[in-house]
Amino acid sequence: MGRAEEDLHDELLERVARGYFIVGLLQNDIAAAEHLSRPSVSRLLAEARARGVVQFRIGPPVDRVRELEAELGRRTGLRRCVVATNKPRALYGTSSRLGYVAARYLESQLAGVGLLGVASSRSLSSLADSLAAGYRPDLKVVDLLGCLPGGRSDEAGGSGEGSAGEGRGPNTAQLIAARLDAVFRALPAPFVYRTGAARDAALGSELVRGSLELGQRCDLALVGVGSMQRFDGTGVYSPVTARELEVLAGQGAVGHLCGHFLCADGSLVHTEEAPFLLGIGADELRRIPQRIAVAAGRQKVAPIAAAISGGMISELVTDHLTADALLQLLHEQNWISKPRPRPMGGWV
Repeated sequence: MGRAEEDLHDELLERVARGYFIVGLLQNDIAAAEHLSRPSVSRLLAEARARGVVQFRIGPPVDRVRELEAELGRRTGLRRCVVATNKPRALYGTSSRLGYVAARYLESQLAGVGLLGVASSRSLSSLADSLAAGYRPDLKVVDLLGCLPGGRSDEAGGSGEGSAGEGRGPNTAQLIAARLDAVFRALPAPFVYRTGAARDAALGSELVRGSLELGQRCDLALVGVGSMQRFDGTGVYSPVTARELEVLAGQGAVGHLCGHFLCADGSLVHTEEAPFLLGIGADELRRIPQRIAVAAGRQKVAPIAAAISGGMISELVTDHLTADALLQLLHEQNWISKPRPRPMGGWV
């Protein structure tokens, strides 16, 4: 066989292998397309495997994109960045790959943690659903944001004076505590108020003040990051209206974290108007040693960048597409990362 014939044969090998292993064609279909017999196709596939045209790698499902994690960590200076693939968690299921990866990361960080603060939100629900059942009676899970029993966030007594709406949704902190068989400490008050006086009245409760003070002493905080498209509070409804969000956006807000509205440079938007929120303060949050944010979606890219710039988070769990978009935004902004301490956990 001359050189030209060898090259043609190699091209045929590649076409046959690609058609069978990548496209999913049957051997009979390949035989008809290439004007070959079916036994000839079978022999070509065996040759393709023997010569390394086809190579198999068997391993666990690929859940993370390591190259993006390294690049994102280098560009942001965060202690650790964890990037989930955008492939489904299961072929015939709807479970979130991001939630699964975030749950595994959180589990790896809990050794030695006595107080875990959670800012309950919809964005953390997939993490709670994906947590492995545990037994941590030594761990206390603390609400970082006001959240009435059952996830209800309307004003106690139903007067409506202090609330921004009402509804029921999951208290993510409580779900995580139940999953880990840990102790749960609630912050039993509404999260959003229409007047500062109503919020101050809620702060008159010794139980509320005690929960807020306990949250400030957490070893690790788990938070979501919100965009200016909506504000879920601690439930599944939006207690801050679209009009109020437009006003805040006009004042420079690009996103929010734990109820704190952030400008692109990470500074806080200060307003004397509603909404008035009850939860951990920005400075108190920054003093918590580990602050893990779980967030994904194109609308979350600018808010994530603002949270990083403002020092609100120390670690980020996101997905492939969001990480790509975040790197592009940092490149456009000529981002210069600030050195931060390396992670305390051993998960890599």
